[in-house]
Amino acid sequence: MFAIAPTDLGWFRQMHEGRFGPLVNFWTPTPWGVRSLKRGDRLYFMLKAPVRRIGGFGNFEGYRDRRAADAWAAYGLGNGVSSASELVEKIAGFATKRSVTYRPIEDPVIGCIELSGLVTLDEDSYVRAEDYGVTFPNEVVKYKTFDGPDPLSPIMEGFLRPSRPFTLVDGQANRILASRKDRPGQAAFRQAVIENYGGKCAVSGTGLPQLLEAAHIQPYVSPLSDHPQNGLCLRVDLHRLFDDGLISVSPELKVEVSPRLAKSPYASLADRRLRTPSRSSVWPSPAALEFHRREVFRAT
Repeated sequence: MFAIAPTDLGWFRQMHEGRFGPLVNFWTPTPWGVRSLKRGDRLYFMLKAPVRRIGGFGNFEGYRDRRAADAWAAYGLGNGVSSASELVEKIAGFATKRSVTYRPIEDPVIGCIELSGLVTLDEDSYVRAEDYGVTFPNEVVKYKTFDGPDPLSPIMEGFLRPSRPFTLVDGQANRILASRKDRPGQAAFRQAVIENYGGKCAVSGTGLPQLLEAAHIQPYVSPLSDHPQNGLCLRVDLHRLFDDGLISVSPELKVEVSPRLAKSPYASLADRRLRTPSRSSVWPSPAALEFHRREVFRAT
């Protein structure tokens, strides 16, 4: 079984750009008492008008009622807002639209649909449900469940799993940091890489979402660079060192440290074994690692 739910554009955009933990909160302004979904069911995000296309999905983990303050403490940025006060404001805004009797309170009780494995697509990859034989009426306010095979799954998996191994991309690397956020596919690349590494830095093991980034092993050239095998999940500071050639990875998947860091705390990272994804199909590309050692790493 799978489900589709109307999805607020503001919440979705925050999810697409933000950093969050292993669980996100697809919250409802009042308790819904969700019982028809079971753990592992996929919940697709039908972006509200004027978009009306599926922009991604999450895997249902559970449902619970929480006060807004507790929801902020539990999920933080995974609520799709930037602060606890913004969460309360949005709750009041939605609830007021749906009920003329609703009265805003300081710490309202909301419904928390907990999702894991969140995937959000770039705008040019949004999916029309009707193209895959799935009908989702405009009148649906909460969510709609569908029994039987999921016809949307193959196209979604295509966004996540590489169809072929990574090969080096010809062309000069684009190292303009300001353009990183605007690169097509960048958000999907980040999500795929971080998920492949289990939400932990491949070097330090750090699991704090706000500190994790997806580093390109062969520096970015074009959208072809956004291949999972050309990515490493790294803590922010280690990402900078990797991009600057101050650390690299050996053929044995051990950390190499530039002599320029010999007197820094980072020198202790030398020979540390790289953490690798559970699926060997998305392990870092040997060709990309060799390129980084040859063209980027400062060995002297």
